[in-house]
Amino acid sequence: MDQKRPTDEEMAAEKPFKPVLQKPPGFRDEQNPPTTEPPSGTAPLPRRRPRPIHPVSLYPEKKRRWSRCRVFCCCFCIFLAVILLLLLIAGAVFFLWYSPKLPVVRLASFRTSSFNFSSGKTDDGWSFLTADAATMLDFRNPNGKLGLFYGDADVAVILGEKDFETNLGSTKVKGFVQKPGNRTAVIIRTRVRTQQVDDPTAKRLRAELKSKKLLVKVSAKTKVGLAVGSRRIVTVGVSLKCGGVRLQTLDSQMAKCTITVLKWIKLRS
Repeated sequence: MDQKRPTDEEMAAEKPFKPVLQKPPGFRDEQNPPTTEPPSGTAPLPRRRPRPIHPVSLYPEKKRRWSRCRVFCCCFCIFLAVILLLLLIAGAVFFLWYSPKLPVVRLASFRTSSFNFSSGKTDDGWSFLTADAATMLDFRNPNGKLGLFYGDADVAVILGEKDFETNLGSTKVKGFVQKPGNRTAVIIRTRVRTQQVDDPTAKRLRAELKSKKLLVKVSAKTKVGLAVGSRRIVTVGVSLKCGGVRLQTLDSQMAKCTITVLKWIKLRS
């Protein structure tokens, strides 16, 4: 028995009805753009290419990296500023409490046990000096709460002035420690043996030594430091220049010394 085939109207009636979705205002289908023919006599408008869209995940990573750098730099600057501030406060408290001062150094005396000139085998205008000398430097610690310590010093003694200057030897003096308010006398012994000197200089040195008009200079290089109790806290290299005075002046008063710190700061002690 033949079955009756349903008609198109019956099939359409059996299918469920699906409402057609309305497109929102301004919607533009990029995949199926409307094909509109431009008016006759006008050139078609160029189509704009869509801008590439970068993944959004790239930007937060870059911002996060920069934020970490900023945080690290800020923390480092704050830490450095705090350290400097603490150092400044500690230095200010130290100076206010202890009032540190450099030592006071004086050239106290100069003595010679022998001072002789001898001529060479030939009369060539040169003499030979043999001398032994003892120079005393007076060190005073003006600090009431701080001790001072001195490193080993290289000391040289010079006689005469200008073109007649003569080196009377150099030596090394062992370092020592001074308690607060202490005073220490250091005797420096130097000697020369058959040192060649021209005859005019020999004649002048001999005459000035006899009349006590001989000029005496002492120079030294050492290290000076501050001490709180037995602990050394600060050490600086210094140069001493003492004297430049005549023997007759040293018989009545001590000569001042100049202390040079860091090769350019000169202080009169």
